[in-house]
Amino acid sequence: MATIYLPTTRRIRQCFFFSLVFAIVAPIICIILGVEVHPREFNYRSSSSSPGDDSTSGSEGNENRIIYLHADLMSADLKQGTVVFDWSIVNDTCYYADYNCTNANIYFAANLQQSNIYMNSSNPSNNNSPTDPTFIWNITADIYDTYSDYPMFQTTATIVNPFSSQKSQNKHPISHSHTSNVYYPFDRYIAAVFCYAEDSSTNDPVNLRLNDTSGLVGGLQITPIVFPPSEFSGIDVKELVFVEISLQRSTLVIWYCIVITITFWLVTLTICLLMIMTVGFGFRQRNEIVVVPVTIVFAFIQLRSTMPGAPDGFGDILDFVGVLPCLVLLSICAVTMVGIYIFTDPAKESRRELTWSGLGELFPKIL
Repeated sequence: MATIYLPTTRRIRQCFFFSLVFAIVAPIICIILGVEVHPREFNYRSSSSSPGDDSTSGSEGNENRIIYLHADLMSADLKQGTVVFDWSIVNDTCYYADYNCTNANIYFAANLQQSNIYMNSSNPSNNNSPTDPTFIWNITADIYDTYSDYPMFQTTATIVNPFSSQKSQNKHPISHSHTSNVYYPFDRYIAAVFCYAEDSSTNDPVNLRLNDTSGLVGGLQITPIVFPPSEFSGIDVKELVFVEISLQRSTLVIWYCIVITITFWLVTLTICLLMIMTVGFGFRQRNEIVVVPVTIVFAFIQLRSTMPGAPDGFGDILDFVGVLPCLVLLSICAVTMVGIYIFTDPAKESRRELTWSGLGELFPKIL
Protein backbone atom coordinates (compact mmCIF):
# COMPACT_ATOMS: atom_id res chain seq x y z
CA MET A 1 0.00 0.00 0.00
CA ALA A 2 2.93 2.37 0.71
CA THR A 3 4.20 2.10 -2.86
CA ILE A 4 0.81 3.26 -4.10
CA TYR A 5 0.14 5.89 -1.42
CA LEU A 6 3.32 7.97 -1.81
CA PRO A 7 3.08 8.62 -5.56
CA THR A 8 -0.60 9.42 -5.14
CA THR A 9 0.17 11.93 -2.37
CA ARG A 10 2.92 13.53 -4.46
CA ARG A 11 0.58 13.90 -7.40
CA ILE A 12 -2.12 15.46 -5.22
CA ARG A 13 0.44 17.92 -3.82
CA GLN A 14 1.63 18.85 -7.30
CA CYS A 15 -1.93 19.28 -8.49
CA PHE A 16 -2.75 21.51 -5.52
CA PHE A 17 0.24 23.83 -5.96
CA PHE A 18 -0.17 24.03 -9.73
CA SER A 19 -3.85 24.92 -9.31
CA LEU A 20 -2.98 27.51 -6.65
CA VAL A 21 -0.34 29.17 -8.85
CA PHE A 22 -2.71 29.18 -11.82
CA ALA A 23 -5.54 30.67 -9.73
CA ILE A 24 -3.22 33.52 -8.67
CA VAL A 25 -1.24 34.19 -11.84
CA ALA A 26 -4.06 33.96 -14.41
CA PRO A 27 -6.25 36.74 -12.90
CA ILE A 28 -3.20 38.97 -12.35
CA ILE A 29 -2.11 38.64 -15.99
CA CYS A 30 -5.64 39.29 -17.26
CA ILE A 31 -6.07 42.34 -15.01
CA ILE A 32 -2.71 43.79 -16.08
CA LEU A 33 -3.59 43.27 -19.75
CA GLY A 34 -6.99 44.87 -19.22
CA VAL A 35 -5.46 47.92 -17.52
CA GLU A 36 -2.48 48.42 -19.83
CA VAL A 37 -3.94 47.46 -23.23
CA HIS A 38 -7.39 49.08 -22.94
CA PRO A 39 -8.23 51.89 -25.41
CA ARG A 40 -6.39 55.12 -24.77
CA GLU A 41 -8.08 58.47 -24.39
CA PHE A 42 -8.90 60.56 -27.44
CA ASN A 43 -6.15 62.96 -26.53
CA TYR A 44 -4.60 65.93 -28.28
CA ARG A 45 -3.03 69.08 -26.91
CA SER A 46 -1.89 71.96 -29.05
CA SER A 47 1.86 72.55 -29.02
CA SER A 48 1.34 76.28 -29.62
CA SER A 49 1.00 78.82 -26.86
CA SER A 50 -1.77 78.19 -24.37
CA PRO A 51 -4.81 80.47 -24.04
CA GLY A 52 -3.88 83.68 -22.33
CA ASP A 53 -0.16 83.35 -23.10
CA ASP A 54 -0.35 84.28 -26.79
CA SER A 55 1.98 87.13 -27.59
CA THR A 56 -0.68 88.87 -29.67
CA SER A 57 -3.32 88.86 -26.95
CA GLY A 58 -4.87 92.28 -26.61
CA SER A 59 -2.23 94.04 -28.67
CA GLU A 60 -3.40 94.35 -32.24
CA GLY A 61 -7.19 94.23 -32.19
CA ASN A 62 -9.44 91.78 -33.95
CA GLU A 63 -6.87 91.10 -36.64
CA ASN A 64 -4.93 88.72 -34.38
CA ARG A 65 -7.84 87.49 -32.34
CA ILE A 66 -7.75 83.76 -31.59
CA ILE A 67 -10.66 81.64 -30.36
CA TYR A 68 -9.68 78.40 -28.62
CA LEU A 69 -11.86 75.29 -28.82
CA HIS A 70 -11.97 72.16 -26.69
CA ALA A 71 -13.52 68.96 -28.08
CA ASP A 72 -14.97 66.08 -26.05
CA LEU A 73 -15.66 62.89 -28.01
CA MET A 74 -18.88 61.64 -26.43
CA SER A 75 -19.73 58.56 -28.51
CA ALA A 76 -18.91 56.73 -31.71
CA ASP A 77 -21.40 54.43 -33.42
CA LEU A 78 -19.74 52.54 -36.26
CA LYS A 79 -22.97 50.82 -37.25
CA GLN A 80 -24.75 54.16 -37.69
CA GLY A 81 -21.62 55.83 -39.03
CA THR A 82 -21.61 58.75 -36.58
CA VAL A 83 -19.24 60.37 -34.09
CA VAL A 84 -20.66 62.82 -31.53
CA PHE A 85 -18.56 65.73 -30.23
CA ASP A 86 -19.20 68.24 -27.47
CA TRP A 87 -17.44 71.53 -28.19
CA SER A 88 -16.68 74.32 -25.77
CA ILE A 89 -14.91 77.64 -26.11
CA VAL A 90 -12.14 77.63 -23.53
CA ASN A 91 -10.72 81.05 -24.25
CA ASP A 92 -10.62 84.07 -26.52
CA THR A 93 -7.74 86.53 -26.76
CA CYS A 94 -10.34 89.31 -26.57
CA TYR A 95 -10.57 88.54 -22.87
CA TYR A 96 -7.21 90.27 -22.48
CA ALA A 97 -7.86 93.17 -24.85
CA ASP A 98 -8.78 96.74 -24.02
CA TYR A 99 -11.28 97.06 -26.87
CA ASN A 100 -14.80 95.77 -27.55
CA CYS A 101 -14.88 92.50 -29.48
CA THR A 102 -17.74 91.66 -31.77
CA ASN A 103 -19.57 88.36 -31.99
CA ALA A 104 -17.99 85.53 -33.93
CA ASN A 105 -19.81 82.95 -36.05
CA ILE A 106 -18.37 79.44 -36.00
CA TYR A 107 -19.13 77.38 -39.10
CA PHE A 108 -18.76 73.62 -39.60
CA ALA A 109 -18.58 71.94 -43.00
CA ALA A 110 -22.17 70.76 -43.44
CA ASN A 111 -21.42 67.80 -45.71
CA LEU A 112 -19.20 66.27 -43.02
CA GLN A 113 -21.97 66.51 -40.43
CA GLN A 114 -25.00 64.26 -40.06
CA SER A 115 -27.16 67.30 -39.34
CA ASN A 116 -26.81 68.47 -42.92
CA ILE A 117 -29.61 70.96 -43.58
CA TYR A 118 -30.14 69.52 -47.04
CA MET A 119 -30.82 65.96 -45.94
CA ASN A 120 -34.46 66.51 -45.02
CA SER A 121 -35.36 69.31 -47.39
CA SER A 122 -36.07 69.85 -51.06
CA ASN A 123 -32.92 71.95 -51.46
CA PRO A 124 -30.15 70.24 -53.40
CA SER A 125 -26.87 69.41 -51.73
CA ASN A 126 -23.97 71.64 -52.62
CA ASN A 127 -20.38 72.45 -51.75
CA ASN A 128 -20.96 76.15 -51.14
CA SER A 129 -19.64 77.83 -48.03
CA PRO A 130 -21.99 77.36 -45.05
CA THR A 131 -24.43 80.21 -44.60
CA ASP A 132 -25.86 79.30 -41.20
CA PRO A 133 -23.36 79.26 -38.32
CA THR A 134 -23.27 76.24 -36.05
CA PHE A 135 -22.58 78.45 -33.04
CA ILE A 136 -22.60 82.22 -32.41
CA TRP A 137 -19.95 83.22 -29.90
CA ASN A 138 -21.00 86.31 -27.93
CA ILE A 139 -17.97 87.17 -25.83
CA THR A 140 -19.58 90.33 -24.42
CA ALA A 141 -22.44 88.33 -22.92
CA ASP A 142 -19.99 85.77 -21.60
CA ILE A 143 -18.06 88.48 -19.75
CA TYR A 144 -20.79 90.83 -18.54
CA ASP A 145 -24.05 88.84 -18.51
CA THR A 146 -24.38 86.65 -15.43
CA TYR A 147 -27.27 84.73 -16.99
CA SER A 148 -25.64 84.04 -20.35
CA ASP A 149 -25.67 80.42 -21.48
CA TYR A 150 -22.61 78.21 -21.41
CA PRO A 151 -20.45 78.43 -24.55
CA MET A 152 -21.00 74.78 -25.46
CA PHE A 153 -22.54 73.03 -28.46
CA GLN A 154 -22.70 69.56 -29.99
CA THR A 155 -22.04 68.26 -33.48
CA THR A 156 -22.38 64.83 -35.07
CA ALA A 157 -19.70 63.97 -37.59
CA THR A 158 -20.31 61.41 -40.32
CA ILE A 159 -17.89 58.56 -40.96
CA VAL A 160 -16.51 58.96 -44.47
CA ASN A 161 -14.11 57.13 -46.76
CA PRO A 162 -10.42 57.92 -46.25
CA PHE A 163 -9.21 61.05 -48.01
CA SER A 164 -5.92 59.50 -49.13
CA SER A 165 -5.59 59.80 -52.90
CA GLN A 166 -3.46 56.68 -52.94
CA LYS A 167 -6.31 54.66 -51.48
CA SER A 168 -8.94 56.25 -53.69
CA GLN A 169 -6.96 55.31 -56.81
CA ASN A 170 -6.67 51.71 -55.69
CA LYS A 171 -8.61 49.18 -57.75
CA HIS A 172 -10.38 47.92 -54.63
CA PRO A 173 -10.40 50.91 -52.22
CA ILE A 174 -12.65 49.28 -49.61
CA SER A 175 -10.58 46.10 -49.34
CA HIS A 176 -7.45 48.25 -49.24
CA SER A 177 -8.66 50.60 -46.51
CA HIS A 178 -10.88 48.07 -44.62
CA THR A 179 -13.57 50.74 -44.32
CA SER A 180 -16.37 48.21 -43.89
CA ASN A 181 -17.73 46.05 -41.09
CA VAL A 182 -17.10 43.06 -43.36
CA TYR A 183 -13.49 43.29 -42.13
CA TYR A 184 -14.45 43.24 -38.45
CA PRO A 185 -12.46 43.36 -36.15
CA PHE A 186 -9.78 44.74 -38.48
CA ASP A 187 -12.06 47.46 -39.90
CA ARG A 188 -10.89 51.08 -39.83
CA TYR A 189 -12.86 54.27 -40.32
CA ILE A 190 -12.29 57.99 -40.74
CA ALA A 191 -14.40 60.92 -39.56
CA ALA A 192 -13.49 64.51 -40.34
CA VAL A 193 -14.21 67.90 -38.78
CA PHE A 194 -13.64 71.17 -40.63
CA CYS A 195 -14.59 74.46 -39.00
CA TYR A 196 -13.67 78.12 -39.11
CA ALA A 197 -14.80 81.43 -37.60
CA GLU A 198 -15.88 84.80 -39.00
CA ASP A 199 -16.66 88.15 -37.48
CA SER A 200 -20.46 88.41 -37.40
CA SER A 201 -20.52 92.12 -38.29
CA THR A 202 -17.89 92.27 -41.05
CA ASN A 203 -17.63 88.61 -42.13
CA ASP A 204 -13.86 88.92 -41.78
CA PRO A 205 -12.14 85.65 -40.86
CA VAL A 206 -11.14 85.09 -37.24
CA ASN A 207 -8.43 82.71 -36.07
CA LEU A 208 -9.90 79.47 -34.70
CA ARG A 209 -7.61 77.02 -32.93
CA LEU A 210 -8.17 73.57 -31.41
CA ASN A 211 -6.61 73.74 -27.96
CA ASP A 212 -7.13 70.16 -26.76
CA THR A 213 -9.38 67.11 -26.95
CA SER A 214 -10.58 64.35 -24.63
CA GLY A 215 -12.90 61.37 -24.70
CA LEU A 216 -12.96 57.60 -24.43
CA VAL A 217 -15.20 55.05 -26.16
CA GLY A 218 -15.27 51.43 -25.06
CA GLY A 219 -13.84 48.91 -27.51
CA LEU A 220 -12.44 51.51 -29.92
CA GLN A 221 -9.00 52.96 -30.46
CA ILE A 222 -9.59 56.57 -31.55
CA THR A 223 -6.74 58.77 -32.71
CA PRO A 224 -6.98 62.46 -33.70
CA ILE A 225 -4.95 63.63 -36.69
CA VAL A 226 -4.88 67.41 -36.33
CA PHE A 227 -3.51 69.38 -39.24
CA PRO A 228 -1.28 72.26 -38.09
CA PRO A 229 -2.95 75.68 -38.27
CA SER A 230 0.03 76.96 -40.25
CA GLU A 231 -1.08 74.86 -43.23
CA PHE A 232 -4.20 77.01 -43.62
CA SER A 233 -3.22 80.39 -42.23
CA GLY A 234 -2.10 83.07 -44.66
CA ILE A 235 -2.77 86.58 -45.86
CA ASP A 236 -6.41 85.94 -46.78
CA VAL A 237 -7.03 82.82 -44.68
CA LYS A 238 -6.96 82.76 -40.90
CA GLU A 239 -6.30 79.76 -38.73
CA LEU A 240 -9.01 77.12 -38.88
CA VAL A 241 -9.56 73.62 -37.52
CA PHE A 242 -9.26 70.51 -39.64
CA VAL A 243 -9.18 67.18 -37.81
CA GLU A 244 -9.29 63.62 -39.09
CA ILE A 245 -10.42 61.07 -36.52
CA SER A 246 -9.16 57.53 -37.04
CA LEU A 247 -11.37 54.82 -35.52
CA GLN A 248 -10.48 51.14 -35.21
CA ARG A 249 -11.07 48.28 -32.81
CA SER A 250 -8.94 48.17 -29.68
CA THR A 251 -6.14 45.63 -29.32
CA LEU A 252 -8.04 43.67 -26.66
CA VAL A 253 -11.10 43.36 -28.90
CA ILE A 254 -8.98 42.12 -31.82
CA TRP A 255 -7.18 39.53 -29.71
CA TYR A 256 -10.42 38.38 -28.09
CA CYS A 257 -12.01 37.80 -31.49
CA ILE A 258 -8.92 35.94 -32.73
CA VAL A 259 -8.81 33.70 -29.64
CA ILE A 260 -12.54 32.94 -29.93
CA THR A 261 -12.11 32.04 -33.62
CA ILE A 262 -9.17 29.73 -32.82
CA THR A 263 -11.30 28.15 -30.08
CA PHE A 264 -14.06 27.53 -32.62
CA TRP A 265 -11.66 25.62 -34.83
CA LEU A 266 -10.04 23.61 -32.01
CA VAL A 267 -13.42 22.47 -30.68
CA THR A 268 -14.71 21.76 -34.19
CA LEU A 269 -11.67 19.69 -35.16
CA THR A 270 -11.94 17.74 -31.91
CA ILE A 271 -15.59 16.92 -32.61
CA CYS A 272 -14.75 15.98 -36.21
CA LEU A 273 -12.07 13.56 -34.99
CA LEU A 274 -14.58 12.02 -32.59
CA MET A 275 -17.04 11.61 -35.44
CA ILE A 276 -14.40 9.98 -37.66
CA MET A 277 -13.38 7.54 -34.92
CA THR A 278 -16.93 6.70 -33.89
CA VAL A 279 -18.78 6.62 -37.21
CA GLY A 280 -16.02 6.13 -39.75
CA PHE A 281 -13.93 3.49 -37.99
CA GLY A 282 -16.42 2.03 -35.52
CA PHE A 283 -14.60 2.75 -32.26
CA ARG A 284 -16.60 2.69 -29.05
CA GLN A 285 -17.77 6.03 -27.67
CA ARG A 286 -19.79 7.07 -24.63
CA ASN A 287 -23.36 8.11 -25.31
CA GLU A 288 -22.98 11.50 -23.61
CA ILE A 289 -20.11 12.39 -25.96
CA VAL A 290 -22.07 11.50 -29.07
CA VAL A 291 -24.67 14.24 -28.48
CA VAL A 292 -22.09 16.96 -27.72
CA PRO A 293 -22.04 18.40 -31.30
CA VAL A 294 -25.73 19.27 -31.07
CA THR A 295 -25.20 21.51 -28.02
CA ILE A 296 -21.97 23.03 -29.34
CA VAL A 297 -23.73 24.30 -32.49
CA PHE A 298 -25.93 26.56 -30.34
CA ALA A 299 -23.07 27.42 -27.96
CA PHE A 300 -21.00 28.75 -30.86
CA ILE A 301 -23.80 31.08 -31.93
CA GLN A 302 -24.04 32.48 -28.40
CA LEU A 303 -20.27 32.82 -28.09
CA ARG A 304 -20.06 34.69 -31.38
CA SER A 305 -22.55 37.26 -30.07
CA THR A 306 -20.12 38.15 -27.25
CA MET A 307 -17.65 39.74 -29.70
CA PRO A 308 -17.75 43.48 -28.88
CA GLY A 309 -19.26 45.57 -31.66
CA ALA A 310 -19.64 42.63 -34.05
CA PRO A 311 -22.07 43.21 -36.96
CA ASP A 312 -25.59 41.90 -36.53
CA GLY A 313 -26.12 38.50 -38.07
CA PHE A 314 -23.28 36.87 -39.97
CA GLY A 315 -21.11 38.28 -42.72
CA ASP A 316 -17.80 39.62 -41.40
CA ILE A 317 -14.43 38.10 -42.22
CA LEU A 318 -14.22 36.10 -38.98
CA ASP A 319 -17.57 34.51 -39.80
CA PHE A 320 -16.28 33.40 -43.20
CA VAL A 321 -13.02 31.95 -41.87
CA GLY A 322 -14.26 30.74 -38.49
CA VAL A 323 -17.86 30.59 -37.36
CA LEU A 324 -19.63 29.58 -40.58
CA PRO A 325 -17.31 26.75 -41.69
CA CYS A 326 -17.20 25.48 -38.11
CA LEU A 327 -21.00 25.48 -37.90
CA VAL A 328 -21.19 23.56 -41.19
CA LEU A 329 -18.76 20.91 -39.95
CA LEU A 330 -20.46 20.70 -36.57
CA SER A 331 -23.86 20.33 -38.20
CA ILE A 332 -22.56 17.43 -40.30
CA CYS A 333 -21.03 15.85 -37.18
CA ALA A 334 -24.25 16.35 -35.21
CA VAL A 335 -26.41 14.70 -37.87
CA THR A 336 -23.95 11.85 -38.36
CA MET A 337 -23.35 11.11 -34.69
CA VAL A 338 -27.03 11.27 -33.80
CA GLY A 339 -27.99 9.27 -36.89
CA ILE A 340 -25.65 6.43 -35.89
CA TYR A 341 -28.24 5.37 -33.32
CA ILE A 342 -30.48 4.29 -36.19
CA PHE A 343 -28.03 1.51 -37.04
CA THR A 344 -26.12 0.72 -33.84
CA ASP A 345 -25.24 1.73 -30.32
CA PRO A 346 -21.81 3.45 -30.29
CA ALA A 347 -21.34 2.58 -26.61
CA LYS A 348 -21.89 -1.18 -26.83
CA GLU A 349 -19.11 -3.41 -25.50
CA SER A 350 -18.55 -5.26 -28.79
CA ARG A 351 -17.05 -2.11 -30.38
CA ARG A 352 -13.31 -1.65 -29.92
CA GLU A 353 -12.18 1.16 -27.63
CA LEU A 354 -9.49 3.60 -28.80
CA THR A 355 -7.08 4.30 -25.92
CA TRP A 356 -3.79 6.13 -25.42
CA SER A 357 -2.01 2.83 -24.93
CA GLY A 358 -3.28 1.69 -28.30
CA LEU A 359 -1.95 4.86 -29.91
CA GLY A 360 1.38 4.32 -28.15
CA GLU A 361 1.70 0.90 -29.72
CA LEU A 362 1.09 2.43 -33.15
CA PHE A 363 3.96 4.94 -33.24
CA PRO A 364 6.89 2.49 -32.81
CA LYS A 365 5.57 0.54 -35.78
CA ILE A 366 5.40 3.71 -37.88
CA LEU A 367 8.88 4.86 -36.89
